[in-house]
Amino acid sequence: MRMATAGTLKDNGSGVFTNFTVMKKMILSLLASVLSAFTLAFAQGIRVGDRFFDGFAVYTVQEIRMGTIVYMTDALGDEELTLEQWGATPGVYRLRPSRNAEEPKYGAEFGCRVNYVIRSDNRYLEVIGDNDIVLKVLPLLNPMEDIAEGSLWYSGALVYDAHPAEDGSVRLNAMSEGEEHEFVLTPATGGVDLFEVSDGPSGAMNMFEDAAYARRIRQDGLDVICFYDKQNRIMDVLQATQVWNAQTLNVEQWMALIAGDYVTESGKAVQIRPDRATYGGKALSLQPVTFNGMVTGVLDFGQSGPYLVGKVEAVPTPQGLQLTEVKMEEGEPWFERTVSYFDLKWVGEGSRFDFASHTLLNGVLHRYDKPLLRLIRNAILAAHGYTFKSKDLKTYFEAQPWYTPVTDNASVKLSLLEELNVALIQAAERAE
Repeated sequence: MRMATAGTLKDNGSGVFTNFTVMKKMILSLLASVLSAFTLAFAQGIRVGDRFFDGFAVYTVQEIRMGTIVYMTDALGDEELTLEQWGATPGVYRLRPSRNAEEPKYGAEFGCRVNYVIRSDNRYLEVIGDNDIVLKVLPLLNPMEDIAEGSLWYSGALVYDAHPAEDGSVRLNAMSEGEEHEFVLTPATGGVDLFEVSDGPSGAMNMFEDAAYARRIRQDGLDVICFYDKQNRIMDVLQATQVWNAQTLNVEQWMALIAGDYVTESGKAVQIRPDRATYGGKALSLQPVTFNGMVTGVLDFGQSGPYLVGKVEAVPTPQGLQLTEVKMEEGEPWFERTVSYFDLKWVGEGSRFDFASHTLLNGVLHRYDKPLLRLIRNAILAAHGYTFKSKDLKTYFEAQPWYTPVTDNASVKLSLLEELNVALIQAAERAE
């Protein structure tokens, strides 16, 4: 009787002898290699077939070798980019030479870092030079249907309508106070979500002339066009709409920011809704004052009193809403503040700034100072239980009855709308 020991041949009953220990090691090694390559490829997010645009050429990923080397070429195969995974860090690569890439591009050096940045609104490669300077950005191209003729896009102030041309570009124009606004989106290549931004043929005002590029996103019920600066930060957002009247949208957006349940200093309940208000249960008239379609920031309560009467400037505060009586001429956008004002304290069930999770803030942020913008931005995180280290934010949010901090901030996930609002608030904070 032949005894089998580890590392020896064993008769399997069919006359075929197999070294099970050696085979086991080979199989486990092979599986580990395959699993490692699979994990790396998917953790990095880069896939075979992905296309990246450098402003001139589109590079398509041809291979991911051994799960760590990403090889891509332009449409003709004459230009190459080769990236090699740097250590075990997902999404971090080194630029390396290859057959048709003997010289590095973009003013970079071989061996420099290349990050693959993944955000809910954007994905791109950024080539990093000395002193962490971004030398080049290559946004990922995603399939996207064309922007339709006559589709409407709301900027937070104006409604643009779209006019595609035969060359694939799209001209968007709007009118405000008799002044034309216009710009052109030119797709990086056919049927993708990425566009170059340029002035329109009429020479009209282009509000997005400083944008490095634009990206259309259809996700989570949103259909938006995001404009990015050279640092890939969101500058502004257009939102698809079915409403052509900009004034209607402007009023809706502004009222969403001030609507809520409040109390006066004496404890009387005040409710402000988009189309009405009450004081102590008594109905009040309510009319936002506009000028040429633009919101002035003034509410007109008429003379229905007894507490809220006349015209007041409404300004959100960390605690609620401040209403300052104003004087203004009929048909004029300007107003003069008086010394008379009163504060309303927020008593709603949720966050004072819950609107930031429900309304795209692409046209009203200029009204607020930077401390309030910072508070609104962090309120989006606080609604998900984000735990703050800054003393002032920690003190403020821990005093809110709705706030429940989490033990791990990594568990905090924002919706696309919330992430867009965070980016828009940051853009407003950067503005002078």
